[in-house]
Amino acid sequence: MKKIKKYFEEKIKLIKNKILNKKNKKINFYDGIFKNTDFILPSYINLNNPNFIEIDKSFFGGIIIVNYYREQTDLLLKNLIENNSNINISIFYEKQNTYKTINDLTYHIGNVGADLKSGNANRQDIDVAAFTYNDAKYIRKEMQLNNEELFFLYIYLSVCAENEKELKYLLEKIEGLAQAKGMQTRRANFRQEQLFLSTLPIMQNESALKGAARRNVLTSGLVSTYPFISSSVCDENGIFIGTNIYNNSLVFIDRYDTDKYKNANMCIFGTSGAGKSFYTKLLILRGKLLGLEQYVIDPEREYNVLTENFGGTIIKLGPTSNHYINVFDIREESIEENEEGYLATKISKLIGFFNLIFGNIDEEEKAIIEEKLIEVYRNKGINFNDKSLIKEDGNFKRSRDMPILEDLYYAFEKDPRTMKFKTKLIPFVKGSLKFLNNYTNISLENDLIVADVYDLGEENLKFGMYLFTELFWDKIKKNRNIKKAIYLDEIWRLIGVTSNKDVAKFIYKIFKTIRKYGGSSVAITQDISDIFSLEGGAYGKSILNNSSIKTFFSLEEENIKVLSDFMNLSEKEKVEIKSLKRGECLMFVGENKILTKIEADEMEKNIIEKNLK
Repeated sequence: MKKIKKYFEEKIKLIKNKILNKKNKKINFYDGIFKNTDFILPSYINLNNPNFIEIDKSFFGGIIIVNYYREQTDLLLKNLIENNSNINISIFYEKQNTYKTINDLTYHIGNVGADLKSGNANRQDIDVAAFTYNDAKYIRKEMQLNNEELFFLYIYLSVCAENEKELKYLLEKIEGLAQAKGMQTRRANFRQEQLFLSTLPIMQNESALKGAARRNVLTSGLVSTYPFISSSVCDENGIFIGTNIYNNSLVFIDRYDTDKYKNANMCIFGTSGAGKSFYTKLLILRGKLLGLEQYVIDPEREYNVLTENFGGTIIKLGPTSNHYINVFDIREESIEENEEGYLATKISKLIGFFNLIFGNIDEEEKAIIEEKLIEVYRNKGINFNDKSLIKEDGNFKRSRDMPILEDLYYAFEKDPRTMKFKTKLIPFVKGSLKFLNNYTNISLENDLIVADVYDLGEENLKFGMYLFTELFWDKIKKNRNIKKAIYLDEIWRLIGVTSNKDVAKFIYKIFKTIRKYGGSSVAITQDISDIFSLEGGAYGKSILNNSSIKTFFSLEEENIKVLSDFMNLSEKEKVEIKSLKRGECLMFVGENKILTKIEADEMEKNIIEKNLK
């Protein structure tokens, strides 16, 4: 009696608590009756049609993979994944008990084997029985001898479209792609809801579909179903580049990620009008927003509008400009801290510059020119002792404390051995290029500086490009903690056949060592054959190999052939590069290869292409 009484007392207490809780419960009508899930759920789902599902004006159709080739030499789903359609693929693997499977196979082999021996050879199903008999023996052998496991494999496809007509087209297209890979398909008619649920990321394999989709596969066969075959790059702190043409995934690249890439260097190759200039400007624009220091060598006057719109500095070098650069400047940042040898370093750079003027000079001529260079610096009180570059007030000597070209000109005039060099310097001292015979009067305090060398003309572009490259290189070395980039447009002028080994070595040195200064070198050209024309293409190949990111826009077949001689391009990649549309490119990003469509919004296009005021 006590136990019964206690039981009822507890029940009464529970009922009282429930009544009190209901009385005390208050409803906040201001919060409404909708929950968070209500805002992401569809407004309606139409399941009336057995051939598709309609959800919020979108139409979904399902396909079941019911069979496939017994032996696969390629990835089973490759065509489907690389197809640019709105498709969800769901793959389920169910591992089977090895002991039970071997027992079942042994029982099956014994029964079928007995039937084959005693049965009528004229039976219609005798070939099928023999076929399954051999399959069972093969599976058992692999499981017993090679430690294979048996799995049940299920593959479902859900296709989405905006209307019935488009859905029908896409379903037929997907079925064709699947059949091309040896897969047999079946529409999930009257089972569309179950297939749709099976392709959602909820790990639900509907039992109503399993009978039709289930196929046996051994462990080694699972490799052919590997789905992650389309490369994607999404660096956490990267700059948005565009979209993967195959799967529409976003491409973000952080070239300064030293953990992922060996260096931050880039090569951008493409024919005129393919989109390489727009892409380069887009990189500069987005780099500017991230606070990068950027320096651009601009032979074609393509970057002025972008620079003006962003408040950058444009330095024009030419007969009509009032900007000057002294070839003989020794800058404080030209060597690293705690190192020595300002004059020796400068002379080696000057030999490269005078190689451009005098042509390829031999070792004896180099020695004579170096003797004269030492002399003109000595006349300014500068020698191999680095302290000679420090003024009495403790400051480093400026441009007006250095020699200029006419000092070397008059030094050549006094020596019969150098009269031919004096003659070649006349245009630089008294002629059309005398703007190079002056003291530097430009400022490099902006974080976006464009060197406009367009006015130099075709023959003299290499002089201006070399001077600015040396100038920017010294600027890049100044502070290792700041991310920076130098863009060398039409780089073939510096490493091609019209250049020389000393200049090409200097450019190669930049690509080789800029990483340790927190920098990125970007080589841009449309003349592929020219960058591989000096020394059998050694310098062009070195720059290509020292660029972790390579971007190829559309190229002519002849240029693709030249490129493939210096880079391991597959036949497929050659075809892809040739058939690229404007604004599309094949990118080699570290170990990944991605077909990318460059993307920009209207504001970026306006900044790049129009003069905003």
